[in-house]
Amino acid sequence: MIINNVVTTGSPLSVPSHLSFAQYAIDKLRENSKDGDAVAVINGDTNQQITFKQILQETVNIATGLTRLGVKRGDVVALCSENRDEFMPTALAVVCCGATITTYNVLYSKDEMKHVLNISQPKLLFASELALQRHLATFKSQSSIEKIIQLNGKVAASGILEYKSVGVPTNTNEYEPVEVEGWKDVAYILYSSGTTGLPKGVMLSHLNVLYSAASFEIENPLQNVVLLTIVPWYHAYGLMSTINYILIKRKLVYLNGFNPVKYLTSIQEYKVTNLAAVPPIVVFLAKAPIVEKFDLSSINIIWCGAAPLSAETIAGALKRMKNCKGIFQAYGMTETSLTATKDIDDDKTARKPGSAGYPLNGVKAKVVDIDTRKRLGPNENGEICLKGPLIMKGYYGNAEATRDVFDEEGYLKTGDVGYYDKDGCFFIVDRLKELIKYKGHQVAPAAVESVVLEHPGVAECGVVGAPDEAVGELATAFVVKKPGATVTEKELLEFTASRLSSVSRLYGGVIFIDEIPKNPSGKILRRALKQKLLDRQKSKL
Repeated sequence: MIINNVVTTGSPLSVPSHLSFAQYAIDKLRENSKDGDAVAVINGDTNQQITFKQILQETVNIATGLTRLGVKRGDVVALCSENRDEFMPTALAVVCCGATITTYNVLYSKDEMKHVLNISQPKLLFASELALQRHLATFKSQSSIEKIIQLNGKVAASGILEYKSVGVPTNTNEYEPVEVEGWKDVAYILYSSGTTGLPKGVMLSHLNVLYSAASFEIENPLQNVVLLTIVPWYHAYGLMSTINYILIKRKLVYLNGFNPVKYLTSIQEYKVTNLAAVPPIVVFLAKAPIVEKFDLSSINIIWCGAAPLSAETIAGALKRMKNCKGIFQAYGMTETSLTATKDIDDDKTARKPGSAGYPLNGVKAKVVDIDTRKRLGPNENGEICLKGPLIMKGYYGNAEATRDVFDEEGYLKTGDVGYYDKDGCFFIVDRLKELIKYKGHQVAPAAVESVVLEHPGVAECGVVGAPDEAVGELATAFVVKKPGATVTEKELLEFTASRLSSVSRLYGGVIFIDEIPKNPSGKILRRALKQKLLDRQKSKL
């Protein structure tokens, strides 16, 4: 429905009256546990199978233990781990205590980790052995952290608690989560760079998370669905989609990272029907020769998010998966509690390959002129703005950034450029925001630039993303040398590699120029740098 150039799709969904995501999750897990042997999650790396009943028991045991450790409503508890069996029960247990869970990327550099720690100021920290090997000193330097709990492996240092020592045996039928105010209390603090700059802590309330879960639930759980995901669980896409799928009783297979053989073997071995993917995975399925060696006939649906996907790539992948009825895309951001628009996967609605689909029920969407902020009609490019119960509460500890990201009508300014057609179907064509998307990860140019500028031979730097079909974009640095400096590209790549996380490195290389283009206020004109990049690529051709 399009009224006054605002697109909506039906009435808002109903959510539980208690507005507690923890209570909703416990209720769902109890319901799913009635069949005591029903498998919820399979660890594709170890073949370990975990039932709904085990997840429920682990969740309430850890929640009770955390309460005894002094965790209470309003506290922030951090979780830094690769995808592991302990991850989801831990995240749910924290929310059951009335506390807020915040998740950190294990691959953060030291400076990136310090930045997010300073934002959320966690009281307790859960960390895997790998996370502690990389960041123990940084964690110990954070004064807000009272206790560190290690998920697996040999305890990294004295004073660290073992995960198995925290849980307290608890009757799952008698356990009650701490009461909260769902529209006010924060369930998750997740990290997004918003439209510019370093990561910001996105506050998602219980209402936000419940509404996201409700949007999954109306899909009507299908029988014999087996979903494979490798999306990192510290990311909004990974965390929220995985929890939501578990709660609507879908069997989930997960892998800790992408290995081509392991990925394809898992599809074949577990008869995977649904894939939760990002564009590089779909590109792999469309082009990699190894794909032909495996039986992928079980795949019925692929959901793809985190970055736009071309119609050509979709067509290429579908040619290799004869039984797959479609590759469906969804559009959203951390600030929209995961998904704001999605493809329609029923047989009644005409498919529009390459589109981001239609707004979810209860979501209002408009496209505005970038300069005048006037609402635009169908097929006119502008900034996409969104409003509704999925929109975040704000940025944690950053009132100014929160004010700046909402317009005068209360819509979230996404920073993405796109349009909707006459049917209200959205298409994403570009980004106003400066973020670089690498394998679905968000890379903030400002953060990369600050590292490049640490080199004594660099005077100025501007970082943009070079388009790459396989991974999305490659961070590329335009550099102005200091007078008399002899710094080389190789030297800068080596210098930055040790200071940046693996997803933030300069895979697009370094280009030396005489001047960084800027506007009158001194802001780097990244579009001008992107044009230089395109001109350079054309000249090579």
